[in-house]
Amino acid sequence: MKNSVYITYAGCKVNQFEKSILIEFFQKAGFSITENPKDAEYIIFNTCAVTDKAEQGCRQTISKLHRLNPNAKIILTGCYTEKENNLKDFPGVWKIFTNFEKIFIPSILTNNEIKNSHPLQFEYTRTYKDRARSFLKIQDGCDAFCSYCIVPFLRGRPISMPLELVIKNLHNLRDENEVVLTGIHLGKWGIDINSSFETLMESIKNEHYPFRIRLSSLEANEITPTLLQILSEMENLCHHFHIPLQSGSNKILKLMKRKYDTSTFEKKIELIRKFFPNACIGIDIIVGFPKEDELCFQETLTLLNNIPIDYMHIFTFSPRKGTEAYEYDGKVDRNTAYERYNLLKEIDSKKRKEFIKRFANKEVLCIEDKILDKNTYRVLSREYLKLFIKQEIPKKEFKAKLIDENTLEAVLVV
Repeated sequence: MKNSVYITYAGCKVNQFEKSILIEFFQKAGFSITENPKDAEYIIFNTCAVTDKAEQGCRQTISKLHRLNPNAKIILTGCYTEKENNLKDFPGVWKIFTNFEKIFIPSILTNNEIKNSHPLQFEYTRTYKDRARSFLKIQDGCDAFCSYCIVPFLRGRPISMPLELVIKNLHNLRDENEVVLTGIHLGKWGIDINSSFETLMESIKNEHYPFRIRLSSLEANEITPTLLQILSEMENLCHHFHIPLQSGSNKILKLMKRKYDTSTFEKKIELIRKFFPNACIGIDIIVGFPKEDELCFQETLTLLNNIPIDYMHIFTFSPRKGTEAYEYDGKVDRNTAYERYNLLKEIDSKKRKEFIKRFANKEVLCIEDKILDKNTYRVLSREYLKLFIKQEIPKKEFKAKLIDENTLEAVLVV
């Protein structure tokens, strides 16, 4: 179909958000959006390169899209295109655009124009919608240059959506139940515009939005008493923090070029608990990093068992060509990494069960997350509890009580 576009993505919530923006800009440029790649004249694929597995998935997706529609002009953008030079050789690939250029693809196709501005300067009117939640991307880029991470090389320096546009976009979302503030490195918001994340949250607090607000990942060094004080004064804040740890060994943290040690991280978790005793706290952890010997891993186990966290996202180390860690010696063999991964999963399972038990027979504020079948809903609490209710529920936030820790069944509280 002439001037029809199919848009897909791989990877993170930021890529999902960018899909929604691309849809809006393509529609404004006069293109029609199709949900079927077989009907598209153009196929836009926003790629990911965070791991080897992600890259492999992108290659498979490109081939699949070409098989589904051999006549389509496949346009690639995103992080994998910044890293890999031979994607133009894939059958069906027509053009490749950088991360900076991606938001201008509609105007490039219509009049070959790239504006002299960054996409975050645009006045967004849409967000990425994931069931009951909306995601607003307010920041891009990263300059942390952790030794294992390719993202700073692919996304560039930190850049922030101006404060007035953040506020305007949030006002446009007044009918939502929940908005998640997101970015490549969210806590870096403001660094390029002589401001700070604390200033941003103070401004958002003063607006008293009718929807609840959730934060995506923040780094340990970005958690300050001032920030937590501001957040504690927000009536609509979701008490849910995700803070990457990556290792419980100071030796490995130093090799990773993380900017804290385990003592600092532990104190940050304790500080959060002081302000938010019942908050859900999650972390990221990487297992099998080069030079992670048995002592380093035991240090990680000890720390994870001792700190009051509620869940973990666990990753096995994936060497990324172009990063410092790619050249490190002392590689950990796959079997050892897999065994350590399973040990961490046991701790994760224990932490999750303890977290659920903490809310047994207690009331929590929820919104609809997903309709499972007639009169059966999955609902999401502010603390990121996913519960199940077998009765009609309100359209706006409501109280529910967890009555079964094993099935996560809850009931409405009238």
